[in-house]
Amino acid sequence: MALLTDGNPNDIEALRVYETSIFDVANVEMIDLDAKLGLAADEVGEDVLDILLDHTRAADPQSNIRRLIGVSDVVVTPQLKRWHALHTLEVVYRDAFNNQLNDRYRPKFQEYRELAKNARQHTIRFGIGLALNPIPRAQKPVLSVVPGLIPATTYYVQASWLSAGGQEGAPSDLTTFDTPAGALLVVQAANPPATATGFNVYIGLSAATVTLQNAAAIPNGQTFTIPATGLVAGRPPGNGQAADAYIIGGAMLRRG
Repeated sequence: MALLTDGNPNDIEALRVYETSIFDVANVEMIDLDAKLGLAADEVGEDVLDILLDHTRAADPQSNIRRLIGVSDVVVTPQLKRWHALHTLEVVYRDAFNNQLNDRYRPKFQEYRELAKNARQHTIRFGIGLALNPIPRAQKPVLSVVPGLIPATTYYVQASWLSAGGQEGAPSDLTTFDTPAGALLVVQAANPPATATGFNVYIGLSAATVTLQNAAAIPNGQTFTIPATGLVAGRPPGNGQAADAYIIGGAMLRRG
């Protein structure tokens, strides 16, 4: 699972799972859905931080530095992901309703406000997930070439950071790169976080076939070059860290 600070927990397509007409509403009312996703993520993050600061001081393993680190260790659990989606729809319909006080959208605004409230309560009851050693999502890797006997190829590439203990952060956004004939692709992860000691590289010939290419973690500052024998069929990329602990109403539950 990704961290809350890795980016919006949901994208525009995820909103359509809950509300099939959301694109039409956004177009008619000139609402920027990406902006609303970001606004909702900020508001959920502020709410989560408030919960951690004011209601769970005795249980939070990072309580002494919580104000400093904010929500950088909070994991996007399925419950929190749903809360964000429903709150985004609440924000969208709130905006649509307030646009000239159009009563057409009042029922939807009220519906999603209640659903978002329930999702928040469910998230708190289930627990706010924390990663004790958070590994941020990787940026898009730096791609280049070296001479090699491989035909011109289009590659799809992702990277992810690894901790010394083998914990893996969320993979970077997918990026493509065209190599000319007679060249081998070289991948380097950019701007390693302090918690990372190495990285993984995922490459495929299509977005659906991206798999792990390195047998062992690649140390920070080093590069990965596709071998002359071509790509290997490794595992697909994951979606980030699982929570190590859950803050539940003043009590902390560890996994396992």
